[in-house]
Amino acid sequence: MGRLRGWVRRLERANQDNQMTIPQKDGTTARFPADATFEAFLHEAERLRAIHRGEDPGEAHPLTVAKRGAMYEQPFIFDADEQPRARHQYQAE
Repeated sequence: MGRLRGWVRRLERANQDNQMTIPQKDGTTARFPADATFEAFLHEAERLRAIHRGEDPGEAHPLTVAKRGAMYEQPFIFDADEQPRARHQYQAE
């Protein structure tokens, strides 16, 4: 049984290298795969397009939600809701 426990620990340690952790203000830790930033960026870019078109942007990506509740600033995570808005809407003629 000891060999199995050691094997599981080694797998867990190896997996930690492939994860991004974001400490939250409530003391918990949000964990995401290392490639989640790419997926989150695409999701948030689509939300920004929807905001620009005047449509409902839908829910934020879980990584973006974790960024908002982070203990420390996470400037490398794109958030569509934090982007500047145009002062006026252009109408198609």
